[in-house]
Amino acid sequence: MNIIQSIVAFLGRALLSFIFISSAVHKIIDWQPTVQFFTQTLTDLVAMSVGNPMLQSLTEWGIANVSMLLLMGVIFEFVGGLMVFLGLWIRLGALLLILFLIPTTFIFHHFWLMQGPDAQMQMINFMKNVSICGGLLFVLAMGKGVKCSSSDVKAQ
Repeated sequence: MNIIQSIVAFLGRALLSFIFISSAVHKIIDWQPTVQFFTQTLTDLVAMSVGNPMLQSLTEWGIANVSMLLLMGVIFEFVGGLMVFLGLWIRLGALLLILFLIPTTFIFHHFWLMQGPDAQMQMINFMKNVSICGGLLFVLAMGKGVKCSSSDVKAQ
């Protein structure tokens, strides 16, 4: 691979990881409002999941452990994002971000339980996260994706 491909691959990793790193920093800075938002979201989900005992009990467990779950999420976002950005243990970083993204997408973007404009907006956010997960799966499969040798640089 050539130097241009290396630069483009780095920019792709940087852009892919930026949303996670900035989100983790925001959650740390605004910890208490984030806890309140997370708790409210889970409380709303309990109300929407009436008739589904498994979803209700899982959501109630989440409410009881909201600070621990939020801390785990911040760690996965920040550490995984940095790993992908820096290209260090990139596959592990992508895996951490995927493990963060899957439950987050289903908890916060449950469009199938909503109606009207809220359902439409949450479906867009759900699909955005699915697309980001696709990019992370590509990183998981390919790693950095480029190997730049000295002969590649000389050929330029």
